[in-house]
Amino acid sequence: MAMDEYLQARKEGLREVHTLQSRGEDPSLPVLNELVPGLNRLSQVPLGLMQISLSQIEGTVTKGRTTAFSKSFLPLLDANSEFAGKWSLLYDNIVEDGLRQPVIAMEYYNKFYIVEGNKRVSVMRKLDAVLIEANVTRVMPEPEDSERYRVYQEYLRFFDDTKINFIYFDHEGGFTQLYALIGKKPGEKWAGEEIFDLQSCYYRFAQAYTARAGTHRPMSTGNAFLVYLEVFGYDGSINKSPTEFGQEIARIWPEFIVAAANKPAALLNQPAEKQQTLLQSVWHRPPQTLRCAFIYNRSPQISGWTYWHELGRKALEETFGARVETIARENILQKDADAVIDELAREGYHVIFATTPVFLHACMRQSVAHPQTKILNCSLLANYHNVRSYYLRIYEAKFVLGAIAGAMADDNLIGYIADYPIYGTPASINAFALGAQMTNPRAQIVLEWSTIPGHDPEKALISQGVRIISNRDISAPHLESRAFGLYYDLNGQIQNLAMPVWNWEKLYQGIVRSILTGAWSEEEQHNADRALSYYMGMSTDAIDLLCSKSVPSRVHRLVDLLHERIRSGAFLPFVGPLVDQAGVTRIAPDIVLTPQEIIRMDYLAQNVVGRIPSLDELSDAAKDLAALQGLRAVTPAADKAAKNV
Repeated sequence: MAMDEYLQARKEGLREVHTLQSRGEDPSLPVLNELVPGLNRLSQVPLGLMQISLSQIEGTVTKGRTTAFSKSFLPLLDANSEFAGKWSLLYDNIVEDGLRQPVIAMEYYNKFYIVEGNKRVSVMRKLDAVLIEANVTRVMPEPEDSERYRVYQEYLRFFDDTKINFIYFDHEGGFTQLYALIGKKPGEKWAGEEIFDLQSCYYRFAQAYTARAGTHRPMSTGNAFLVYLEVFGYDGSINKSPTEFGQEIARIWPEFIVAAANKPAALLNQPAEKQQTLLQSVWHRPPQTLRCAFIYNRSPQISGWTYWHELGRKALEETFGARVETIARENILQKDADAVIDELAREGYHVIFATTPVFLHACMRQSVAHPQTKILNCSLLANYHNVRSYYLRIYEAKFVLGAIAGAMADDNLIGYIADYPIYGTPASINAFALGAQMTNPRAQIVLEWSTIPGHDPEKALISQGVRIISNRDISAPHLESRAFGLYYDLNGQIQNLAMPVWNWEKLYQGIVRSILTGAWSEEEQHNADRALSYYMGMSTDAIDLLCSKSVPSRVHRLVDLLHERIRSGAFLPFVGPLVDQAGVTRIAPDIVLTPQEIIRMDYLAQNVVGRIPSLDELSDAAKDLAALQGLRAVTPAADKAAKNV
């Protein structure tokens, strides 16, 4: 029996050698001594006896009998050889009594190379074993400026906390993301039960993922595990069976494809639409009434942000009449978003608009549960296939506001009150600063934040002698304060100058029209490996500007000119040069930033006086949103200090 297994394994090994040679690849086992010529000079750390994954065993330490094995440790020597006899005997012993003697291995960059026990590895792989016991010595690589080295340093810190060696990522930040998804902090030693839970959960996921992917995995198992946990969470996954994992993996398979492609989201200037022929209209039959639900985290009466979305919702019914039915749910807490979206989907709503980024993860989870429902989230840089995101190019209006402020600031000081330090906010600040600089080269933008507890940004600006201020963009109906948009503060008397207008109805109308005409599905087919995000601006009238009579006519003419040129695409706010606060040129002369680069700005222009606050300086509500939107500059103050050392 054992010899039959050997012959079968040898046949597979010879086939592997032939396949690799036909591709021009080396069919032999990798040899650590050859991969790392200075191996003996490197520091070595004994780790002792431990379980290692057979999938992580890469090769051998010395050349030795590498000709006896294929690259996957399959045997190659003739069945009459002494080697074949020993392999067969070992096979019988392991089947009858188990593996009694551990192999000896060296670990280098979390790959294992066998010092002694090659045949044991070969037999265990033939038996489809997952783990093997090994006495391991770690080889510490020489420091180098590479992503591989930085990822390995992250792994070493994770290993020090958990002693887990079977989870690995091929990109920086993977372990940081894993800590966050599990709810642990780096530096905490894990209890035995916690280690067991993660190990068991990961192996069951890996089993299901491998079964679904076969030999064509879109991404590594570790990276796929992160994608899965982002959607379904860790606590609810600990006790899932491989079957449950398999069912859920199948549902979110497009998310693995999108994540593996690692392409930026396709930013669409406007939703697609098409004229239908008679045949197409018969083939594509939208529902007689398209039912659209909106969920708000606050009431339109107390939130300017929600108020403008509510105007967009009402405009849908006015535009499409009986073809579109809408409903709004107000004051939805983040913890209740899943239940509300689930309820709306079960009630038969075809489209659900979640109007705040804090609902993003709930949107993703419910898109899996309700694949026939179109779910969209108002956010930037959401990179999911099943949930489309949408936002407006507010930075275009901010540039024009900055130009007004620069032209009207007598003392060159202009205040800017920002709210959340998330992606998109630095772009708005910088656009405002560049606009001010265009009309007043000496203009300085004094930056304050409204989301720092106990801090009054308006008082802080007034105390510095700042009189012209850019504050929140939108006002709710019940608010009596006129401190919004761009205004003068003259001894407590506010004189409004201009404000941006968020015309969400343009975006909502475009999305609904694309669904009704069938263009929605075509967009999806053309972007199978990318997330889709609508990002509309002045060119579609989704962003506009209102000026008061307090703006001088000469400045008003400038506003009209800038508005029309930005609207037509003849003028772009972000064209180099752009220098940051440290004097570093971020945009070279005449270089135009892409929308993706604009969104991902995490620095401030040279004429901005102020800084981006750290995460632990923010209010609790702001922390949640800042952590979700992922601005790299928004880090805990302790981490920031460490990086500056």
